[in-house]
Amino acid sequence: MRKLSEIVAELRSNRLVLFAAAAVILTAAAFLFYLNGEKDTISLSEAERAEEETAAASDNKKTSKVFVDISGCVKNPGVYEVDPGCRIFQVIEKAGGVTGDADTSVINQAEPVSDGLKVVIPDKNQTADPAGRQYGGTPAGQETGTARININTADSASLQEIPGIGPVTAEKIIAYREQNGLFRSVEDIRNVSGIGDKTYEKMKSMITV
Repeated sequence: MRKLSEIVAELRSNRLVLFAAAAVILTAAAFLFYLNGEKDTISLSEAERAEEETAAASDNKKTSKVFVDISGCVKNPGVYEVDPGCRIFQVIEKAGGVTGDADTSVINQAEPVSDGLKVVIPDKNQTADPAGRQYGGTPAGQETGTARININTADSASLQEIPGIGPVTAEKIIAYREQNGLFRSVEDIRNVSGIGDKTYEKMKSMITV
């Protein structure tokens, strides 16, 4: 028969094994709980960040308005607040439409507006110059009421009427339009090789898009 001391020793040994196993299980459970909690925290932070970005985008959308000054032969001249991408014909509508003396044949009514644009609607006594010249939108601070050359539609001969533009540069402008699409603003002409800041300053009051 086994001695009593051996039985007691065996029970004590089994108890230690049980305690050790319980400790391992509790440690593993605590670690898993920690990982789940950290995951939830990260997910919450990402959700909050996404919500903040959405709110910021919404605020920017609300404030992204542009102001256009329209005058000349319109019923209600003035400064109008419009959405980005608005066209000149839409600004004319906001101004109550044109008067009976207006000559809209020399205006590019599809021209997109930009913030601070000055639009002058000429009367029938004003006439446009040949190919590519027009009246219409002029960035604030530039000369108004004068015919300008449309760098998106003018041919080589008309482009050469622009100060600082010779035959070679005129062909570069046409090639740029064919490769990159139409100019979105008069400032984009500086992307054409050979047209620097000094040349642009000479021509900017005579060109449009």
